[in-house]
Amino acid sequence: MTNKRTFLTFLTLCLCSLASASCSTEVIAGPKERSAPDYLTREEAQATRVYQKVLPAVVTIYTSRRLFQQGRQEEQQGGLGSGVLISPKGHVLTAAHVVSGAEEIMVKTQDGKMHPAEFLFSEAGADIALIRFIHPVPGISHAELGDSDQLLVGQAAYAIGSPYGLENSFSVGNISGFRDFGRFYDGTIKAVFIQTDAAINVGNSGGPLLNSQGQVIGIASRILTVSGGFQGIGFVVPINTAKALLSFKNRVWMGIEGIYLNEEGIAKLLNRDLEGGLLIERVAKGSPADKAGLRGGSVAAKMLGRDFLLGGDLVISFGTEAACSSACLVDAAKRFSDSNQLPVTFLRGGVVMETMIDLSMSRMDFLEE
Repeated sequence: MTNKRTFLTFLTLCLCSLASASCSTEVIAGPKERSAPDYLTREEAQATRVYQKVLPAVVTIYTSRRLFQQGRQEEQQGGLGSGVLISPKGHVLTAAHVVSGAEEIMVKTQDGKMHPAEFLFSEAGADIALIRFIHPVPGISHAELGDSDQLLVGQAAYAIGSPYGLENSFSVGNISGFRDFGRFYDGTIKAVFIQTDAAINVGNSGGPLLNSQGQVIGIASRILTVSGGFQGIGFVVPINTAKALLSFKNRVWMGIEGIYLNEEGIAKLLNRDLEGGLLIERVAKGSPADKAGLRGGSVAAKMLGRDFLLGGDLVISFGTEAACSSACLVDAAKRFSDSNQLPVTFLRGGVVMETMIDLSMSRMDFLEE
């Protein structure tokens, strides 16, 4: 993420200082038309074919959101990331942290046009999110999804994105390894990351990692760095993980990000005497929980050894299952896995309230829409 306006100002100053002492604000002509020279090696030709094939489906994502700190509202503009179109209906796959907390999402396509988008799904732990153009775009290009289980260490990997706002940047590397961190998403989907040395930097997040066939094999997530920049160790969410997460035919998605608080945690943070509860930190815009009226937090705080977003609703029970422990929450999810209506009891401003979450719209395979 970076600030779009600040970066563009910085880039303009840099270009001016390199060109001459004086600087014009005139519009620069479009990119030069280029044809492939006849001396390209086989590897170079392959890389250029991959880039030309997938580029029309690569997008840049701009977001805006508001944060509240110490009772004062601060609006932050210019969140930046990358994404890839995966359907003719305008579905864009990106990283969850690119659109986390966004109140407005705008997607820039290769023709330079900006399109408002809506939030469909996010899995923060897997760093995968799906958004969709609000208005249809006839004839929009989309990429082909590959099979990340059919990958070997050493094969070529290609990344496209907008590092530091430099749109459509292309980097070439290899599959460096596969990392299993012993975690599971939704209790059933194994968390495995692809490691690559194809350059990934701030702004690449959410962009596609590609195989030599130009198929999407992963979504850029994060890097391991000491300097703050790319050091040859990037982590990518496998596309097969994204496929599994985007199928909700046999499970539900509410659109809530939160943390379980036990009796001691509730007493310290909220000064209440309750056995346990789920503190909602974020609610995905347009999600079933959002439509049910549940609210996330807005006040950043650090307590009990971790960062919190306070001010959100505290879920006391899902249906007849009290939020007495993290295990109770898992049992509640199992109990209502076949139901389209989920009753929720929660605490807001010291008042116990109830709502009903309609899960019917989340029971779909987003990849088959």
